[in-house]
Amino acid sequence: MIDNDEYYQPKSLNKNMNEKQQYIKEFVDDAQEHLDIIEQGILKLTSHQQPELVYEILRSIHTIELNSEILGTNIITTTAKDLKYELEILRDYPIEFDLKLESLFLQCFDILSICVNQLIEPFGIDTKHEEKILPQIEATFKSLNSYLKNITNECVRFSEIEQIFPLENAVKIAASEYNKQVEINISGRGTIISKFILKKLPILLTHLINNSITHGIETPETRIIQGKSPVGKITIRAYQQANQTLVSFADDGAGIDVERVKNKALDKGLINYSQLPNLSKKDIYELIFHPGFSTKDTKDLRAGLGYGMDVIRSEINKLGGKITIDSIPQQGTNFTIYFYELLG
Repeated sequence: MIDNDEYYQPKSLNKNMNEKQQYIKEFVDDAQEHLDIIEQGILKLTSHQQPELVYEILRSIHTIELNSEILGTNIITTTAKDLKYELEILRDYPIEFDLKLESLFLQCFDILSICVNQLIEPFGIDTKHEEKILPQIEATFKSLNSYLKNITNECVRFSEIEQIFPLENAVKIAASEYNKQVEINISGRGTIISKFILKKLPILLTHLINNSITHGIETPETRIIQGKSPVGKITIRAYQQANQTLVSFADDGAGIDVERVKNKALDKGLINYSQLPNLSKKDIYELIFHPGFSTKDTKDLRAGLGYGMDVIRSEINKLGGKITIDSIPQQGTNFTIYFYELLG
């Protein structure tokens, strides 16, 4: 649930009963502003499902909830809480906001809006009105919650990724362009993963494959000199750990040259010389995710460690996940993507 400290705290409502009508008017006027934000936010979610937008909607719902609680309008408080709960599911889980969801959320919004506007009617919200509208509220929110749970529970096995993104072909094509020999190994095919996440993985893996082959894995000649097999290896593994689903991507290439990354970051003005002594490996790896970062001065759209990594970070953030890097010089690099477990 939402921590009150996260959100804007509404202005105090004086509860002097002799001025209750004035308080109701103030509440409704304030609520109307937030209702506009909520409605416009829901309409934008189909094309701009950004965490900031969801939080903006949540803040407005939270404000209405607190103000209505102070005013003592239980039906509005309950409806706002229910709508907030459903939005929190959208915030916490990688759910694609489709037109069906938009329709269901708007139906729930309409109920909240009706309840707020009913306050300024001559008789306000009386017991009979509450008894009449409660079944509608329960049915509407039940439909929304049921649809959300169906989406979050729609999972498949990791092996299905090969039906939407032929990994071996992608590696073969990229390797041939750079005269390298690379084989791919996929494990954890039976791991259960969200179907929605699975559909988003190709763009992530494409950039990782490109970075690995263009920068990480050496040419056959170089690998032989280093005592390695001439054939480079990429290993993709899906597995579950505690309440998370993890996808790791590893290669046995050159690893990340931290000095090269630091020098490139200095050239681009991402860091200054005074920061160098205090930079940890983690700090250096973070530089790779900076938009436009690449270690190569080339017009090759796929060359250079870091190219496209900002896209990976952005997509993973949208999915509510995170990515970590571990690298050993001359031994390889491992990227691990963490996705939180979906609703049960």
